[in-house]
Amino acid sequence: MPRVVDHEERRHELAEAAWRVIVKHGLEGTTTRLIAKESGYSAGVLAHYFESKDAILLEALRISHDGVDRRIREAVDDKEGFDALRTFCIEVLPISEQPARETHLEMSFWSRALVNDELRSVQRSESSRWRRFLEGLIVSAQRSGELVEMPTRTVAVLLSAVIDGLSIYGLLYPDRFGKAELIEFLDKFLATFKPGGVEADSKRSGGNSDGSRSRSQARSRVYQT
Repeated sequence: MPRVVDHEERRHELAEAAWRVIVKHGLEGTTTRLIAKESGYSAGVLAHYFESKDAILLEALRISHDGVDRRIREAVDDKEGFDALRTFCIEVLPISEQPARETHLEMSFWSRALVNDELRSVQRSESSRWRRFLEGLIVSAQRSGELVEMPTRTVAVLLSAVIDGLSIYGLLYPDRFGKAELIEFLDKFLATFKPGGVEADSKRSGGNSDGSRSRSQARSRVYQT
């Protein structure tokens, strides 16, 4: 009796193969031939499920976004206030293999999205969804008194910009920006949004009252990049 094919599962397998090829060869080096080889299926099977290279790349991006979304929501599920916000930020940094792959894939699409309306639309839509989730965490931390009163959108945009910047550093300079360094820089930035700013956070953590040493060390690391 012929085996029943789960078409959604097959599409998922092909899209994940495309993801692995992009990480190995970059977006420009990714071809349908390499994707077919990585998946273990023929080019004909690939063509049956996806009408173009961009179509399979788009599916790979959606799969990546879904995975990130599930991981983040599970990570913050049992947390509240500032703790939930900090957890969100850490979860999207490339500090372990899976987030690094996701970040690599996301950044690989940026330049292509500039000239591809469908890819740009998907990225804008996903970015808006994550921004709303992030803004909800910011509002929660503000209501609990753990974050200064500032326009939610302002905090979200600044946080997103810093996370993107740290992620780029983490991928390009892994010898200079490992897990500990990325989290340290993130924490220093987050501290500026706490009531009292860096100085208050330094006192709470038992550090220098003026926080000068920590800021000096952070600046020194940045200038060395």
